[in-house]
Parts: sequence; C-alpha cells; structure tokens
Amino acid sequence: MAIRARLVVPVVALSLAVPAARAAHPLQTEDTGTQGAGNVEIENGLQRARSDATTLTTYQPQVSVGLATTVDAIVQPSFAWQQVPGQSPASGRGDTNIDGKWRLWGSDPWSFAIRAGMLAPTSQHGLGLPRGDVSGHALLVATWDASPTTVHANIGVTHLPHAAGGRENVAHVSAAVMQQVDERLILTADGELDQDPDPSRKTWPAALLGGIIWTARPGLDLDVGYQRSFNAQAVTRQWMAGLTYRFSL
Repeated sequence: MAIRARLVVPVVALSLAVPAARAAHPLQTEDTGTQGAGNVEIENGLQRARSDATTLTTYQPQVSVGLATTVDAIVQPSFAWQQVPGQSPASGRGDTNIDGKWRLWGSDPWSFAIRAGMLAPTSQHGLGLPRGDVSGHALLVATWDASPTTVHANIGVTHLPHAAGGRENVAHVSAAVMQQVDERLILTADGELDQDPDPSRKTWPAALLGGIIWTARPGLDLDVGYQRSFNAQAVTRQWMAGLTYRFSL
C-alpha cells in the first residue's frame, strides 16, 4: 500500500508512486506471509518515477524479522533524489516506515493478516514529513493461495497529520495476482485505488502495475516492474527493480 513516504510539493503527484512497505517486490499490495521465528528478509527496492518534467528516484530497503511464527517486525527507511525543472536537485534521507505484521488466521487456501505502524519523520531537505509529525497507517490483508495462482487484497487507511484543509484520513484498496510459471519465474499484476487527499476531488487516483519475479537461487529473488497512474492530477510513470534476500539468524 502506500503506507508511503509522501514527499512535499512540488512532487505530491510523484509521492503517490513511491512504494509502500509492501509484499513481494515489485508489488504494492501486501500479502499475509510472515518470515517465521528467527528468519530475516531484506528487500532492496529502487524506483524511478516521472511526472511531466519532474523526476523522483527512491531507494527503499525493507528489513523484515520474524519474531514468532505469525509475527514480523518491519523497518523500511528511504532515500530520495528529486529533480524539479528550474530548481537545484535535492537528495537525502526520506521518511522511515516502522511496522508490525500479524497473520491472525489461516486455513488453506485463505489467510488473513493485519499490518500497521507509523511513518517516522526522518527525512532531510524537505523530502518527507515535517519534523515532529508522525503518520499512522493500518492494513487488513487477505490472501487466497491455490498454486500456481495467488491473489492478495488489501483495504486500509493512512492518517495524514496537519492536513491543512485536506483529508486527515485517506482510504486505500488494492489487489494483486501472482502467477507461477515455473519453479523460478512468477508473473505479477497489481491494481490500487487511493482516496485523493483533496476533499474537492471525488475521483480516486488509480495505478496499475505489471512485473516479473525471478528466483536466481533459493532465498534470492530479482524483479522488475512498471507502473502507471490514472485519474490523478498528474500522470506518473514509474520503473522499479529489486533484489530480495532471505536467511536465518
């Protein structure tokens, strides 16, 4: 979801494309999977989004640590490089997601989970929330797993502090399909709708994403994806690539 590091104007449109703390990269939609006690997953996600002549490049590593069979602790910092016409480039730390995830129920092929946490204002140079502001978020997650097809669905809300006339609570819905082609290759498709923070806009901005996940060896995945926004104030196009590594402590 975009439990996401929203950047300040003039890159508000691009901030909708910054990935959230999420499930298997490059998906935006979270799944119910947890790491298991003593296991660690490190996602390295790189995104490059463009809207008109404004470009935002973001690196968001995500570390998930299994505290119990059904419980993960998750930390996701971000680093941003912003280019706006007529302005000097800006770069530095973005905000940091600090989350917990609990798979609360499962019976094949269905499972359900809750993921919730906060976006902490760790940014530099105006590349995130103002100092002292904290943004909260929560997701209800459902997964239907009937190999070789898996479907994930999310519904959630993000609290935007000091909305200044905008919505303080912004709703989110999304769904994703993963199709296992063989033991190494997965095709993915993802769609999401996010309520516009501007209360005068009734249409929800949407985004569609397509991607590929390739398992180089057990515990090591590589991926690429492309996402395009719709019904937004400015159309955003985004390329993304990632490397995910899993190991036991």
